[in-house]
Amino acid sequence: MTERDSVVGRPGNRWAFALSPGWIAAALAALAFAATCFFLLAPWQFSQHETRSTQNAAIQAALAAAPATATDLLSTTGQPPAEALWRVVTATGTFDPSRQVQVRLRQDANGNPVSEVITPFRLNSGQWLLVDRGYVSFVDVRNNVPIAALPGGSVTISGRVQQEQTDPRNRQPTIVDDRVEAYAINKSAVTGATVGGARPSEQFLRGYVQLTANSPGVLTPIDVPQTDAGPFLSYALQWAVFGVLALIGFGVFVHREVVAPRALDDRENVPDASDPGTTDPESDPESLQRQRFDRDPSDPQMPTAVVAGRQRRRTRDGFDRSQLYDE
Repeated sequence: MTERDSVVGRPGNRWAFALSPGWIAAALAALAFAATCFFLLAPWQFSQHETRSTQNAAIQAALAAAPATATDLLSTTGQPPAEALWRVVTATGTFDPSRQVQVRLRQDANGNPVSEVITPFRLNSGQWLLVDRGYVSFVDVRNNVPIAALPGGSVTISGRVQQEQTDPRNRQPTIVDDRVEAYAINKSAVTGATVGGARPSEQFLRGYVQLTANSPGVLTPIDVPQTDAGPFLSYALQWAVFGVLALIGFGVFVHREVVAPRALDDRENVPDASDPGTTDPESDPESLQRQRFDRDPSDPQMPTAVVAGRQRRRTRDGFDRSQLYDE
């Protein structure tokens, strides 16, 4: 009796298969995959869904709120608070076209490269506000198409509140042809040495505003971000289902081995050298000649394979696997 025979397919050892290295590895793999789905992948997708939902709710609330005065939501001491983002504010004053800057490496809603146009705006109170006029296409920038002129005199503008940006590489504004290009929207973009430097008496409100459609001085306005929930919730549910299926699938295999263990495959039924009733085919050439197919006298239609003096066993579905091999 071989070691495999003593483990698999014997009624008294139906749980012995669980001790084999293959089954232990399979159990660990199934548990590891399920744990990854339940405790890592699905929770991360749920958190992304919650974050997106919170942002969408804040944007929708800000857009629905009544317009406020710029100085009510922005100050010179710190960035505008999160609850002020996307709120529409109004301000009255004059534009300073001498320090207009184009911010590079931006995209429109369709993914096309554009440049946003930033201009300082002097309030009637004497403070300064950074204004994003909108964007111009990269094709127009490359072809040096003139940007629409700013209105002169005192005007009242409206725009959505945004926080200042920083360039991770800390690149300074540069002059390209006859325009000034920057890489982030902040006070330094319009007060750097390239655009004349800071003026001692200037006080800039932190943050900036994106002009809304029909506001004086607007170009192509920046689109409001989409507020759809995204695919995060469905992904989270899918990962949870995958984890459940992994456990169910492994449980089905265990049940099959316990209730109806599968017999040894015919090609794996190798004679045990320690069994005196068997003969090593390689050491006994005559045994190779005895490996043949015989007809069962009681059933002429049913072949019975006799290998090295042993009758091969059929699988539990009744199919004789010896018919598959040309021996």
